[in-house]
Amino acid sequence: MLARWPGSGARHATACDHYEAPDYLTGMGQVRGSAVLDDETSGETSLKLGFPLSRGAARLAPAALTNDKPTVKSSGQKLSMRGLLHVLWDRAELTHWHPKMAGKRTWFVVRRALLEAAASCRAKQEALSHVLFVPESFRQEEKEEIRARRRAALARVYASRDEMMVVVGEIKEIVAAHGAERIVLRHVGDMPFVMDQDMARRFHKRFAGELALWQAQDGPNGKSGHLILGGSFARRREGTFDLIEVALMPVTAEWLPYETSDERYLVGKAVAEKRRFMKGLRVNLDLDTPIASLVLKDTGEEASAIHIHDRDDEVAEPLEALLAGQGVAHLLWKEGEPLPARVSRAPRRNWDAQQAA
Repeated sequence: MLARWPGSGARHATACDHYEAPDYLTGMGQVRGSAVLDDETSGETSLKLGFPLSRGAARLAPAALTNDKPTVKSSGQKLSMRGLLHVLWDRAELTHWHPKMAGKRTWFVVRRALLEAAASCRAKQEALSHVLFVPESFRQEEKEEIRARRRAALARVYASRDEMMVVVGEIKEIVAAHGAERIVLRHVGDMPFVMDQDMARRFHKRFAGELALWQAQDGPNGKSGHLILGGSFARRREGTFDLIEVALMPVTAEWLPYETSDERYLVGKAVAEKRRFMKGLRVNLDLDTPIASLVLKDTGEEASAIHIHDRDDEVAEPLEALLAGQGVAHLLWKEGEPLPARVSRAPRRNWDAQQAA
């Protein structure tokens, strides 16, 4: 199996599994070559992070959410926490969808893909896998073995209160507790992240949009969607855990990210129509910078970039510049309109038959 040459995804045929949308359609174009550096010789990717993974003795007090300024800045020099979460999700190909994936994406699959993506990345001069914690699926009959593996995975923060790690997990609930709030992740219910009242206020203010989208998901137990948390964290002397830098990302039941209700509808429509596509991610870009919401891979030799535009007025200049980009067809779309027609793929010929011919 040949690997794709770094940065060459847009030059593959749209029917190829290695096809990737041109970088300019998403936030990857801003960070590739600066915050995300691919080494073609070693196959490793170096990630430059815009947040620390350790803290000095003078900063042992919780630093989580200590100001109201968004952590996400429109800079491609270093990855914000949201940028890291998006890059990991993209490298794990959890932004890709094919009809055959229906019903097969579980947290087990998502976790495995994230860990595989992190295995070839380095950050802060060490392997990203050494500082990344992704909870494994909980099974009652293996709870002691799972707990032992978790303790080993968290050895860095157990060894020193100065050290931090990055957690990526699904939020199960956010609950009030004795004048504070606890964020509980699925599969690690006994490892809550505690926020005092001030931290909780800032958390809800900063992530009001993401929390509203999560709360609007219908269906019990995350059957219609999930809310992903990415965050750096440290361990207190008392054994509780503090979040430092945080990002939230709503995803559908298929674990496909979205950032508005219109995008959720669009992704759901593409899944229901059994389309093949990729979901664009913002990475470090600010919310005012347009990106392609979806790139359909089943529209023939040329992929189709779908841009949500729910107004009848003129297209703003930044979006107009994006629509002028080459390499794909562009479509302005709003709810109620059809997606570009699917073009059937030519059947693959048997290799031995080709050789015999």
